[in-house]
Amino acid sequence: MRCSVSLSVNILHFPSTLFSCLSHLKDRNGLNKIASPTFSYINRRKYSSQKFSESRSRTPTINGQICNYAGHMPKILCPKTYSVLQSSGLQHWFKSWQEHRKHKLTASTFGGAIGFWPRRRVQLWLEKLGAIEPFTGNLATCWSNIKEEEALERYKLITGNAVLFPEFQIYGKNPDDDWLAASPDGVVDKLVYGLPSRGILEIKCPFFGGNTSSASPWSRIPLYCVPQAQGLMEIVDRDWMDFYVWTPKGSSLFRLYRDVEYWDVLKIALSDFWLKHVVPARELCSKSVITNPLTQLRSLRPAPRHELCKFLVHESKCLVNNSKLLMCEIHGKLQN
Repeated sequence: MRCSVSLSVNILHFPSTLFSCLSHLKDRNGLNKIASPTFSYINRRKYSSQKFSESRSRTPTINGQICNYAGHMPKILCPKTYSVLQSSGLQHWFKSWQEHRKHKLTASTFGGAIGFWPRRRVQLWLEKLGAIEPFTGNLATCWSNIKEEEALERYKLITGNAVLFPEFQIYGKNPDDDWLAASPDGVVDKLVYGLPSRGILEIKCPFFGGNTSSASPWSRIPLYCVPQAQGLMEIVDRDWMDFYVWTPKGSSLFRLYRDVEYWDVLKIALSDFWLKHVVPARELCSKSVITNPLTQLRSLRPAPRHELCKFLVHESKCLVNNSKLLMCEIHGKLQN
């Protein structure tokens, strides 16, 4: 079962922003490569993950909680409207794991799977059934692809940390949980007072709706990032996360710690989404022709939010409040 639609952003509405993003790509002679959709950079690290196109709006969530996730849902449009964004030069040079991701629930989708964005939960369900194409990119991911290597080098310069890049990670604590997976930006292994310290790196290059030149780095971790962060630490088995936010104007670095109790609750909500909605719906799709899953599989369609979502939003806020802002710099000057 497959629908001939895909999730994207209509780049025709943002021509100046698109070409601003692509103008950062140069060849070795300094020539712009916009007109060459098949170019690739060797030994350069780029980033591509599931994100939402960003703006600077503040969107209310459960019971007045504010989840300043700066994002809108991807639109369902013709693939031709974003063919430039699918060029090989804008894809991750080693995270070519789209086929693996189709059959797993990855950390970047954990917030959507439990209902941080109510419409996203049903959309994700349809993606996992194969009813619609999974989200593959927009202007925000284009910006991240272009700028993450620069952000990585800045992080290494600031911290002195060496960063390793692991392969696609499948949750290995229990074979029955192999539907959970993650693709970390990097891992950090170092010694602190002679003892091993095992961390993970998450890099964010916010798009700010295209107003990237004047935007300041985040002063607080958005709530929607917490399920992804805790999922990454659990799946990759790390004790802490360096959450690094890069902008052309400056950057900020946060430290988050693994919270086993948070994960235990999060995993209940994720298991309900996967085992009660995705798996049985897939079984029905394999046995009969399903042309409209929203109606034919209505009994298996997930609610906009899981019943534990409210609790997880609250706990995410607590974890954000307890996170540490290690550093914030603007134009190379440390801020108080």
